Amino acid sequence: MKNSLYIFLLLFYFGSTAIQAQHELSYQLKLGDSFKIAQKAVQNIKMTMEGEDHNMTNTLAGVFDFKVQEITEDSYIIRTSFQNFMFKTESDIYGTLNDVDTSRETDEEDIEANVFKGLIDVPFYITLRKDGKITSLDGVEALLDNMVKNAGIEDNFTRELIKEGVSGQFGSESLSESIEQLTYLFPASKVAVSDSWQNEYTGDMKAQNTWTLDSYNDSEFVLSGTATVQMKTNDDSVVMELEGTQDSVAVIATDNGFLRSLKVEQQTKGITTMNDMGGVEVDTTLDAIITYKRL
Repeated sequence: MKNSLYIFLLLFYFGSTAIQAQHELSYQLKLGDSFKIAQKAVQNIKMTMEGEDHNMTNTLAGVFDFKVQEITEDSYIIRTSFQNFMFKTESDIYGTLNDVDTSRETDEEDIEANVFKGLIDVPFYITLRKDGKITSLDGVEALLDNMVKNAGIEDNFTRELIKEGVSGQFGSESLSESIEQLTYLFPASKVAVSDSWQNEYTGDMKAQNTWTLDSYNDSEFVLSGTATVQMKTNDDSVVMELEGTQDSVAVIATDNGFLRSLKVEQQTKGITTMNDMGGVEVDTTLDAIITYKRL
């Protein structure tokens, strides 16, 4: 009888421990909560045509500011803005192709730099579900208008061309897809350490993600992710279609669910089609390291 009671209590203990080990991973934000996230992405691209390699490096960096403006039953409305933005493209054949940094002084003649300065401190609003999915994004039209206005161009036709050009990267859909890569991390139900779940990113970069809860304590939890990815960029002169894998590690604050750091490593390969060279197809590899860090 004593042995039976001991076994029952032992099973009860382990059953209770298993229940307690289930964690709800979600955002637990308060009105007025504010966060700054620094992003940096470095892409190394190699194109091979007729046995010759062309190597390029794209460097992109920026700082996002997030502030909780409103809380609804299942979502947060977050005021978001760019605090800084830079990108640079370097080629081993052609040298520096682009070099923009909104923290630098610019002159009136530098239209490209002034367009991107129009990003800074212009608010837009994301509706963020508690699992990190962005369900809507508002205020982007004002952001695009300010980028065009900041170019200082009076000609309406040219202004519309500029707006069309920046809409591809900074329109509602593109911005939403970009920001989701640092927010959309959590499962729909409670999980224990070592449990896994799936989600999907869409857009120019599609990813089928599998996330795993690696560790959990009172201050932070750690997620690791693996994914198969497909990337496609498409403009009038160049179409790049790549596929491969990516690995991610995210450190999250337990008290509010907001990111402390995220590192993503991508390896992809495929074909770049040069439309302005008669549709020539060029073997292409792209390896990237993307980091996000809370300031």
